[in-house]
Amino acid sequence: MSYMALKHSHLMFVVLSIGLFALRFFAREAGARFIHAKFFKIAPHVIDTCLLLSGFALMFTVGYSLWPINWLSVKLLLVIAYIVTGVIAMKSVSKAKRRAAGALAFVWILGILHLAMSKAF
Repeated sequence: MSYMALKHSHLMFVVLSIGLFALRFFAREAGARFIHAKFFKIAPHVIDTCLLLSGFALMFTVGYSLWPINWLSVKLLLVIAYIVTGVIAMKSVSKAKRRAAGALAFVWILGILHLAMSKAF
């Protein structure tokens, strides 16, 4: 697969992941029932897996390494933090914990986007 195809695939998964998380999070906070559909339980796992795989494929295609610690290493850690806090935000029973985890997930997203655009930390 060419670099441009990988890059566009990765960007598509970024938009899908963030968009679907925001939709699910705010719909859950509003009490919407549609988020309990099977699609909304499976799609985030598939999209986030594809996001990580396309990111690693891009990393190997371009020749970046995660060591020594650089912007890409930090970005990968933030992606993992985003996924973990996103899961907490969607599964927690406590409203306060859910909102705190959701807010933190959005903070991680901003950090990821900053690193992706500036390639510096």
